[in-house]
Amino acid sequence: MEFPGQRNKEQFVEKIEKEDSREKFLIKSKQSVIHKVFTFVFSIAMWCYIFIVFNFFISACLYHNSYFMRLLKISFKISNNDIRRFLAMTFIIFLIFFVSLLSWKYYNKARFGKLNRRSRPGDTTDKEICDLKLVDAITYERLKKEKVVIFEKNPIKEIELPS
Repeated sequence: MEFPGQRNKEQFVEKIEKEDSREKFLIKSKQSVIHKVFTFVFSIAMWCYIFIVFNFFISACLYHNSYFMRLLKISFKISNNDIRRFLAMTFIIFLIFFVSLLSWKYYNKARFGKLNRRSRPGDTTDKEICDLKLVDAITYERLKKEKVVIFEKNPIKEIELPS
């Protein structure tokens, strides 16, 4: 049987032994070198962008203007006061949403009371799984007993929807 969602791709499974002697499986996929390089470069670019944006806001809050940050603010035609005003407005809007959702929570709790009526469903029994008739009983017992099961074709039957 193939891995879900990977019907046409070959998978490589490598066994790794841990110090506590438990066995784990690691699935490796084939990636081209170009794809790996592109992913690495894109990741580094995003980390640099995050660092610059973080410094942009922190420098405005702490009144610290390095050459690069000053150049960036001039190019955006923005000052530290504008950035601080933006952050203050964002914080105020966040507080408004937070307080409104918190008050909604307490309103619902006061109106409807605590909703502890729900209980977790019990464990699924073997009979319930066999009643679904998606897998025959022999295959189901084999899946339960063996650690690794390899099928030539998918043993799960298709669900027939009424027309």
